[in-house]
Amino acid sequence: MDRESIKRKRILDYAQQQFATVGYSKVSTAQIASDLKMSKSTFYKYFTSKEELLFAVIDDFYNSFEQEIQSIINDDRMDITEKVQSFILSVRKRFSQLHASVVEDFRRAVPEAYVHLEERRRSIITGTLIGMFEQGARDGFFRSDIPPIIIVNVLIQAMQHLEHPEVIDRLGYNFADMFPQVFAVIMEGSLSEEGRKRFRS
Repeated sequence: MDRESIKRKRILDYAQQQFATVGYSKVSTAQIASDLKMSKSTFYKYFTSKEELLFAVIDDFYNSFEQEIQSIINDDRMDITEKVQSFILSVRKRFSQLHASVVEDFRRAVPEAYVHLEERRRSIITGTLIGMFEQGARDGFFRSDIPPIIIVNVLIQAMQHLEHPEVIDRLGYNFADMFPQVFAVIMEGSLSEEGRKRFRS
């Protein structure tokens, strides 16, 4: 990575941290430049506006996430159900960095950026899981009579439900307690006979 790329990445990393903790509306480009000990003119060599910086932060966030996903998909030590489980836990860890108030802040300030965030989120999460289930069905691991998009949406909705504070309070179990059991139930219903034998073993 050359010096210019290093400087740009430094701005992106710091901006992501500030947007996630302080909030997009409360951070100025002047403050970012000052904190990074650079002039505003230097900052504007890399980003012409705070809005452009926000879009770049979103893309950088998802680009690094896609690399993480590929390492999971390409890991030959895991079977398909382990890859699905690892992917879901990776998604949860990654998106725990994005607090609802932070997302709502820039949704109001820059609606186009919020749309961009959601489009990339759906594309990566839903698209990756559908691809995993399609491949698993071709390999005889998952049932071929259930459309992958249905399984994926059931799985995503279940995981979101387990995160809800009211659910945790009512059931008396936290996400870590519930996830393996709920995941196993959904997987059992999605697997072929052969896949079920391998999953149980």
